[in-house]
Amino acid sequence: MKKTILALAIGLTATAASAEVLEGIVVRVGDRIITRSQYERRLRDTYAEIERNAPAERRVALKEETRLGLVNEFISELLIKDRADRLNITITDAEVKEAVTRLKQQYGITTDEQFEQSLRSSGLTRADMEARLRDTLLTQKVFGRELRQRDQLTDAELRDRYNREKEQYRLPERAHLREIVILKPENGSADEARTRATEVAEAARKAGTDFTNLASTMSESGTRDKGGDLGEINRGDLVAAIDQAVFNAQSGAVVGPIETKSAFVIMKVEQRLPSEVPAFDSIKDKLRQDASEETFERDYKAYIETLRKDAFIQINEKMIPAV
Repeated sequence: MKKTILALAIGLTATAASAEVLEGIVVRVGDRIITRSQYERRLRDTYAEIERNAPAERRVALKEETRLGLVNEFISELLIKDRADRLNITITDAEVKEAVTRLKQQYGITTDEQFEQSLRSSGLTRADMEARLRDTLLTQKVFGRELRQRDQLTDAELRDRYNREKEQYRLPERAHLREIVILKPENGSADEARTRATEVAEAARKAGTDFTNLASTMSESGTRDKGGDLGEINRGDLVAAIDQAVFNAQSGAVVGPIETKSAFVIMKVEQRLPSEVPAFDSIKDKLRQDASEETFERDYKAYIETLRKDAFIQINEKMIPAV
């Protein structure tokens, strides 16, 4: 689902209780509460986000997941805010301002007018967005203090994961390719283009010919500025006729011209690369990222359960709005 500013800033929206609150309470965690109107607004905002961005066939399921998980989501948020108080963790106005700047940069927003328009399209006011960002930053600080970070995973732990799961990182059969493309005319006969492509292919096969230079001077593709370089291409990613020719050829071979709907294509197979499991060192960073995401999810659940055990929590089922 495509993320919007609402999705990025949704964060934690629970607000501390006030003595002036005169409406039904859905959830109480210690001294903090979630009122019926806060619950309804979160549900409404999330449903609207799903309607705007989720595929039509997923909307009903996503809304049901939201409805079933919302109470526990609020409880987790309030537990984390309570823990932040105990750890004396706060968020400054400067940190919120910096987060807003990063948000603008991520979405290529250059003016306040664009930013306000983006907020309106997400159903947010600037005050709403900044409050949510503040709570999200607070959560990140708590997690940074109390949950294990990805840079704490040792090489031994990562290598053990590599040995267990290395097949899922297997690379497909690949080829490093260069191309020369001779375009067909939009109207009329393609004979002239076919003849020129045949001549270029014959020149490319002559001993001592620099295919890179030939591509730079003769190709009519956007890759000509890179000497026709396509980089590494996986088997199955090319047009069927070209794919078959390339992956039946040896390293160093020139294949073609191969006719496509719009052009004649000549390929230089710079190198054939077999399907293989990459070495540990080459994917260690990827392993660290994948492992840390799973580790974080596991540690997060355990952390919330620990906080719940020591917290005073009340859920008023009668106050939960019927959907």
